[in-house]
Formats: sequence, structure tokens, C-alpha cells
Amino acid sequence: MTFEKMLQKIKNKIHYLILAALLAATIFVWQVVFAQRVDDKIKIDFFDVGQGSAILIDAPNNNQVLIDGGPSDAILNKLGSALPFSDRQIELVILTHPDSDHLSGLIEVLKRYEVGQILETGIADSSSEYAAWHALIAEKNIPLVFARAGQTIKIADNLMIKILYPFDKIDGQDFKNTNSTSIVSKFFYGKNTLLFTGDAEGATENPLLFAGVDLRADILQVAHHGSKNSTSNEFLAAVEPQIAVIQAGAKNKYGHPAQELLDRLKGVEIFRTDQDGDINFLCDLENCVKK
Repeated sequence: MTFEKMLQKIKNKIHYLILAALLAATIFVWQVVFAQRVDDKIKIDFFDVGQGSAILIDAPNNNQVLIDGGPSDAILNKLGSALPFSDRQIELVILTHPDSDHLSGLIEVLKRYEVGQILETGIADSSSEYAAWHALIAEKNIPLVFARAGQTIKIADNLMIKILYPFDKIDGQDFKNTNSTSIVSKFFYGKNTLLFTGDAEGATENPLLFAGVDLRADILQVAHHGSKNSTSNEFLAAVEPQIAVIQAGAKNKYGHPAQELLDRLKGVEIFRTDQDGDINFLCDLENCVKK
């Protein structure tokens, strides 16, 4: 075989290899797109961010909701692992109340992500972090909505969040105990229900119970990192959770979760970020399963 024929044969093989590679890549892309279009599962990540709270809801249509951001920039690594590298947008951020263990990480999120809308209470608070938070919101011209019971947010087909508390708009008001202003919301996806409680204590739980609000939920985010002052027996009886998730830092100085609280949760399956790290659920329209 002449050198010219040998060279041509090599070129032909390279040509076929390139075509084959392109075909394989095309098939892969269509498979990914197809999977995204038909997958009805959502992800819910209760991140281990130390002594604080941060929860990500990732819907099948790629809409994401971030509830609180924890006490530091640790949330950035968590989001970087949970979301595709190219996804720099979070459609909705909810700040349950302006305590630093829920707020600080969100400031870092606003600096690095495009946020579509923010939901908060808007209560008065003199902290420099809260001022920085609102300055960033104004600088980036992010739509800001103040929470009030009855608001319903549709995230995707069959997926919505309903605000249960506060009962009225409380923006601009001063409160000695900011925990009592925490946004309480209920998540619905198909047959699944989850209750998100921020740092709600008795001052929040009791009005909800007195008003007869439907608190029943399959999964309960235990309020205030498992404080003894939250999640009373009466509140638990109204929620009737199958699973309880406690977000607390390992060996935290507050002793969270309190043994009294753990005793009240007897009979409920408990997951704790201080022991289990990140707690991830994958939910279809019927069930939520821990990953």
C-alpha cells in the first residue's frame, strides 16, 4: 500500500470516528433534555450549614426556592454541589426572619446569584447585616414581597407553597423577639406536604393552633434548631409528622436539639444535620424518600 493510500485510509477512519462521536453526543444531549422534560421528581435539601438553617427546593422545571441561608458563606459550597455549574439563578429566596443564623448566608447568595424575587416579613431590625441585605436588594433591583398568611406561590405544576404565618403584614414593625415573627409555610407537591417553621416558638405556634390552621404535614422542619421552647406537644399533635428534620450545628453552645424536644418527638423518624450532615429528599407526586 502506498503512503498516499495509507494516509487516506487514516483520514477516513478519523472522519468516521468524529461522526460517531458527534452522534453519541447528540444522543446524550437528547436523553438529558428528555429526562428533564418527563422527570416529575423534586429535590429538597436540608443543608448542614452549622448552627443555622438553609433549605433548597429544586423543581422539575428547574425553578429553585431557597429558604434561609445559614450563618456563613458555607451555603455557597452547598449550592455549588446541589445545582449545575451553569445555573446561577434562584427564582425565589425566602428569609423567614432576620437573625444572622438565617440571614448571613443569604447576603453571600445575593452577591453571586441572580435572584428572581424575595419574600420576607420586612420587620424593623437594626443589625448591619440586615441593612446590607436590603442595600443589595435595592442595588440589584430585586422584587421584594412582604409575607402574609394566605399568599400562595406556584413553583411548578402540582407544586406550591402556602404562607400560614404571619397572619397580617408586619413590615416596619419592631419586635423584641424576632423568632416570633418567623414565616411559617406549607409545601404541597402532589400528595406530599412539608411544614417549614423558621425559628417559630410558642408565640407563633399558639395563634396558629387557636385559629385552627391546617398544619398537617408528612415532614416537619423542627423549629428553632430543636429548642425546648418550640414544637410543643399540642403543635406536634396538630402536625402529625411522619418525619422530623432538625437543623443544628454539631456540639453547638445552645445544646440544640434539647432532650425535652427529642422526647416529644418519640415515635417520629428524626434526621439531624449535626449527626447526619445534609439531609436530602427526592419526592414524586406520591411520596418523599430520603436519599
